[in-house]
Parts: sequence; structure tokens; C-alpha cells
Amino acid sequence: MTDKELSRLKRTELLELLIDQGKELERLTAELEEAHAALEQRQLALEKAGSIAEAALQVNGVFEAAQAAAQQYLESIEAMSKQQEAHQADLERACQQKIQDMLREANEKCVEMKRETKRACNNKLAETEKLINSIHEQLRVQTQALAQEDPS
Repeated sequence: MTDKELSRLKRTELLELLIDQGKELERLTAELEEAHAALEQRQLALEKAGSIAEAALQVNGVFEAAQAAAQQYLESIEAMSKQQEAHQADLERACQQKIQDMLREANEKCVEMKRETKRACNNKLAETEKLINSIHEQLRVQTQALAQEDPS
């Protein structure tokens, strides 16, 4: 699987891959144990049938192959782990950016709502002042009318 394909995988898919890799490691370990058992049987057969030098050469070849396979497997797990960490870091950066954008947008909306509220309050205040002036004028007119009616 390529790096590009791995980076597109979801976290659960990556975890499933790691689980699969763990199962593969267990399988390979079992195979290695079987190989060890077979090797022991071969060693006995070689000791009986042939020279010790030939047996040593065959054993070394089996161990080298097993070691190479185990090393390759560990390297692939390390590579996948690094890719997963990089992907997680990318997701965290994206989330932080999204949070910053949302906060900025909320702040802008609050500022606009504050302006609208202040404008509405100023309009109500102006209407109230007009009403008070109108009532004041009516009271003045009525007071003058009463004063003209009552000459004393």
C-alpha cells in the first residue's frame, strides 16, 4: 500500500491495518516456531546423516531468512506508525484551524448584533423622546388653556 493510500485511510482503518499486521506477526511467529521445530529435526537428521559443517550452513540460511523477514515486518510497522502520526497531526491542525475560523465568525456576528442592538436602542430612545416632547407639549397647551379659563 502506498503512502498516498495510507494517508487517505481513516483512523479506524489504520488501526485495523495495525491489528492485521499484529495477526500477521503472530502468524509469522508461529511459522518461525514451526521452522525452528523443523530445523531441530533437520539438525538431528544431518547429525546422523552428514557432516556438522553442512548442517551449520543450512541452519544459518534458515535463521537469516527468518531474521530478514522479521526485520522487514518491523520496518513496515514503523513506517505505518509514522504515517499514522503524520495523518493525526494533519487532522489536529485542520481541527485547530476550523476552531479558529468558527471563533472568528462568532466574534464577527457578536459585533454585528451589538451594532444592531445599539441602533435599535437609539431608535427607541428617539421615539420615546418624541413621545415625551409631545406629551409635554400637550400638557403645556392644557396648562395654558386652564390658565386662560381660570382668571384668578
